[in-house]
Amino acid sequence: MNCCPNCFSDAFLNSRIAAMSNKKGRCPFCESENVALIPPEALTDHFNPLLEIYKRDVNGRPLNELMQNDWAIFGLSKMNRQQKLLNAITQNSNLSEENFISKYPQDNVNIEKWRLFTEELKHKNRFLPKGAPEKELFIEFGPLLGVIIKKGAQKFYRARVNEEGKPFKLREMKKPPPAKALNGRANPLGVPYLYVASTTETSIAEIRGHKGESVTVLEFSAKRNLELFDLREPKNTISPFEWIDEIGFIYTHMPYLALLGNELSKPIIPSKANLEYLSSQYLCEMIKQIGYHGIIYKSSVADGNNYVIFADNKLSAGLTRQYRITEMKFETELLREKE
Repeated sequence: MNCCPNCFSDAFLNSRIAAMSNKKGRCPFCESENVALIPPEALTDHFNPLLEIYKRDVNGRPLNELMQNDWAIFGLSKMNRQQKLLNAITQNSNLSEENFISKYPQDNVNIEKWRLFTEELKHKNRFLPKGAPEKELFIEFGPLLGVIIKKGAQKFYRARVNEEGKPFKLREMKKPPPAKALNGRANPLGVPYLYVASTTETSIAEIRGHKGESVTVLEFSAKRNLELFDLREPKNTISPFEWIDEIGFIYTHMPYLALLGNELSKPIIPSKANLEYLSSQYLCEMIKQIGYHGIIYKSSVADGNNYVIFADNKLSAGLTRQYRITEMKFETELLREKE
């Protein structure tokens, strides 16, 4: 049996499979058609170092379940197919009958420190907090989370709801002047950053407009290389196969990295924004200070990505377009029912 790139969610592994393959066809594991195929055992050398961070334990969990939880490796949703594929990769048909745990503890110390730090920022020490996170640790995270977007390689979009239906001029679509920069998720009062999105739809969703309103959207492109700090779901963006020599460090700090990513993407109630934004503003300031041009984070209201650009001089403005919001979608969950 063969496997294919669609069997996995890991981008590095997908690229390796595509490079190793010399035939295409139907994948028996994920049932994808006309895809690059390789025998699973061709991946054994990639998986062996990853397997070394786990050990057998009767009170543990199946290895495929652990690996999916820790690294989001598999594109296969069915557990039995994950198990069958992992058995084939490791060439051990009995692997799925055993349970495992990690050899490494995961870092909860920095998570607790961050919780205490956010409370300190909000209610005790605003400008000289004693519990500020260590800059050196963020520098260590840099090679894992740093992304370079090359000149002209990507478009970015900023949207604004038109005032009285009148389109904005090009100069009004760039970042606001300092005197008009309000508190934002990434920027403090008076310090303007440029907020853009990966798609037009995401940029419009982020401004929380109303049905019937018209919107101006400005398209940007990178006129120079951008070095960005990627805080989108680190389980999906950091490949254990690409950073095998750092795998212990990555595994230990993965919960903390996930927490930092959530700082920028978590929904915030507007009435609490001024206080709740303090920790994400501090995080952005830290990342700017260590030399990055901006941050990527997941949108909480749309499928695309958001960007905070500190060095907006590295972007050039392009076309402006006009849109009308024709439909909005809300989803709810029941919190409590009472007679």
